Amino acid sequence: MKLSVTYLVTILKYGYPPKPEDDYKSLESLRKMGFHYLEMEGLGREHAENVKAHMKEYRQALLDNDIHIHNFCIVDPDLVSLDDNKRHTAYDHFKEMAEVGCALGAETLHLASYAPPVEYIGRKPYQLDGGDYAFGSTARVRIPDGFCWQRVWDTLVESARFCGEYGKTLDKIILMEPRVGEVICSVDSMIRLLDDVNCDYFKANFDTGHFSAQREDVCLALAKLENRYANIHVADNNPKDTNHLPLGDGSIDWEEFFRILSAQGYDGYLGIDLGAKDDQQLERDLIKSRDFAAAIAEKTGVSLRW
Repeated sequence: MKLSVTYLVTILKYGYPPKPEDDYKSLESLRKMGFHYLEMEGLGREHAENVKAHMKEYRQALLDNDIHIHNFCIVDPDLVSLDDNKRHTAYDHFKEMAEVGCALGAETLHLASYAPPVEYIGRKPYQLDGGDYAFGSTARVRIPDGFCWQRVWDTLVESARFCGEYGKTLDKIILMEPRVGEVICSVDSMIRLLDDVNCDYFKANFDTGHFSAQREDVCLALAKLENRYANIHVADNNPKDTNHLPLGDGSIDWEEFFRILSAQGYDGYLGIDLGAKDDQQLERDLIKSRDFAAAIAEKTGVSLRW
C-alpha cells in the first residue's frame, strides 16, 4: 500500500482556493517531509482553469519534487443541481476537468454528493466560506415547500452514472466520497448509490474520519464495502464530533483496520486527511500519522511506502 496526502494540506496552508504558486510551494513542503504521493483538487471553475492554464508548470513542479498525483477531485456542486441546464453544463465541465486530472497523471477521479438542497440556518456542511474549515455542521434545516427527496436522489444517480460512464472512456475509476451532512454520508447510502448507478467504473472512496463521525463502525464498514472502494482517506476520529485527528489520537481500531485491508488484498492508496490549526501543527500531525501507520503496518505484516 502507498501512503499519500490529501489536498487538504494545501488548502489549510494557503487558503481556499490556492493559487498555482501556492501549489508549487506545497509540493516542495511535501517533498521535504518525505512524501511522494498526493491527491489534488480542482476547487471550482476558477481554480480548475488555473490548473489547466499552468499545466506545464504543474507537471514540472511535480517532476522536480518527485511527487505523483494519484487522485484528482473535481469540485462542482452544479453536478448535482436540480436545474437541468446547470447540471448539463457541469457535465461538460466535468469532462474538461477529467482531462486535466488525466494530464496530471491521476489514476482515479473523485466526486462528492454535496449537501441536500434545503434551507440551512447556519453554515452548510463541509463549507469553506471565509470562516474556519469545518468537516461537518450543527446547522438546523428548514425543508422548503415542494421538496422531494426522490428527485434529489435520482439526480445524484444520474450524475454519478454520467461520470462513471465517462470515466470508462478514459479507463479511470470515478470515486464518490462520503461526507457528514451530505447526501452520501453513511455506508448504507453509499451501497445504495453504488447499486443504483451500477457501473463498474464507479466506486467508493472509503473515508475513515467521516464514517466514524457518522457513528459507523469503521472496520465493519470496510467489510461491507469489500471490492467496492478504490481509494481510502485515513484520519482518526472520536464520534462525539467530526474532527479529523492524527492517526492514533481517536477511537478507530487501526490494527484491525490494516488486518482487514490485508485480508481483502487492498494495495492502493491511503490518503492522510487531517485538520489542524496552523502549518506547524499540520506538519507535525502528518508525520505523526505517517509514523503511526508505518508501525501498525509493520505489526500487521502490511507493506507500506510513501
